[in-house]
Amino acid sequence: AGRTVFVQSGCGGCHALKAANAAGIIGPDLDVTRPPIAKVVDRVTNGKGAMPAFKGKLTDQQIQDVAAYIASVA
Repeated sequence: AGRTVFVQSGCGGCHALKAANAAGIIGPDLDVTRPPIAKVVDRVTNGKGAMPAFKGKLTDQQIQDVAAYIASVA
């Protein structure tokens, strides 16, 4: 479910993540930064800098799913 959210939400347009075949260069390379789940949840929910907030665009479950996915594969 988390990979689907990552792909459908366009995360790979900005972020690199090998497991999702994503090579974005605008945001942090998730394979390098390897963020913990809590940080991903915060950033996806609230945004920061160039990162837009997805609160209201994604459900809480989708945010949890994408965070768990990123933390498990990065």
